[in-house]
Parts: sequence; structure tokens; C-alpha cells
Amino acid sequence: MENISISTTQNVNIDYQLASVGDRIFAYIIDGFIQFFYSVIIFFAFVVGMNVTEWWIGLFFLPVVFYHLLCEAFLNGQSFGKMMLKIRAAKIDGSELRFIDCFLRWLFRIVDFSLPIGGVLVGFLAIIIGGKGQRVGDIVAKTTVLKIDPKGSLTATAYVEVEDDYQPRYPEVSVLSDNDLQTVKEVLNIAAKDNSYNSIGAPHPLVLKTKEVVLKKMKIETKQPAKEFLSTVLKDYNYYHR
Repeated sequence: MENISISTTQNVNIDYQLASVGDRIFAYIIDGFIQFFYSVIIFFAFVVGMNVTEWWIGLFFLPVVFYHLLCEAFLNGQSFGKMMLKIRAAKIDGSELRFIDCFLRWLFRIVDFSLPIGGVLVGFLAIIIGGKGQRVGDIVAKTTVLKIDPKGSLTATAYVEVEDDYQPRYPEVSVLSDNDLQTVKEVLNIAAKDNSYNSIGAPHPLVLKTKEVVLKKMKIETKQPAKEFLSTVLKDYNYYHR
């Protein structure tokens, strides 16, 4: 499975797993079935059942036309098919997915899934040879599609359990955002799973880099070891926001 390195808003590069072509195809098929069954229901409910042909009946088919745009814009980069396959669209620069990005992805679906080259749809051909899991719509919108964790997000929440008698150490954590702390927690999780550094007891370079960035944001200095510092910051943040 291919990975892509995405720079977070804290300028920390984290590797994410790209959604496979198979995942995207199955999600596309699931979404197609949803659109098809919705259209059949509307057709028999209004066109056949009521025996009417007024133009406004077409309004009920608009959700089919704008299905992917509406889903990705309001479901955090996911359609129902993507939810089932645990994948979602995301910006490759780590920024928040905006409506205009979803619109561009939706608009270029015409190119990606309607125009074949050598028997292969343009979108899937671009994904296979592009190296970043991007179809044409992704390239234009500067997005890609990533695997996500079981909770449905690219990063875990910033929540950690804090003892009742816990005493915070850094009140400066107030300048950090929830996204900052999500990144801190994910970095700690990545470092904990990397046995190449755990086996020799050396600090993980990602942890060192994150500590440097967080210190600059908080405008403080500390001699506390990087991993211990980030864990303390995470607890302090939860203490002040519980």
C-alpha cells in the first residue's frame, strides 16, 4: 500500500496511507447503487405513481446529480461509499477541505469517469500512474483520497485522560489549537509504534521536530525530554479544556 507525506498546519510531515484503487472503485460502485436506487424510488413514486410529467419533478433528481458534491462538502470529504470503505478525500497540503475543493472534485468527475483512454477511464488511469493517488479532479483541487482510522478521522481526537489531582505545568498551551494537539497525539502514537527507535532508546526525529514547533508556538523553553514534554502538553491541554 502506497503512502503519502502530508505537511500538517504545524509544518510536521506525517505519512498517511493512500486509498487503494480497489477501495476507490468499490466506493464508487456503492455510491452508484445508492444513486440508482434513489432514482428508481423517485421515478416510481412521482413519475409512474402520480402519472405526472411536470418539470418540477426533476428537482427530486438533483440529489443524484449533486450527490458527491453534497456528501463530500457536508460529510468531511466522504460519500456513503467512502464511509463504508473507510477512506476520505483530504488536502495534500494538510489544510482543511473546503467547499471549493469539493466542487472542483465534483466538476471534474465528468473528465475522470466519462472519458476513456485505451479502455481505461481517465480518473483511474491518473490514479495508477500519478503516484499520489490523484485523479484529474484531485490534481485540480490539490486533494487525494486517504485511508482513515476506524473512528472516521485522519487523526485521533486530542482527548487523553487526566487524573483528578493532576497539576498542569504549561499554561501556555492556551495558544494551541485542537488541531495542534491532534497532531501532537498522532506523532506520539507514530513514535510509540516505531520499533526502530524504541529498540535503541533514541528519541524519534518526528517527536523532536514536533517539540521544536510546539515550543515556538508556546514561546517557552524547557529541558524536559521531547516525548515527555509532548505528553505533558497533551495532558495540560485536556486539563484546561475539560
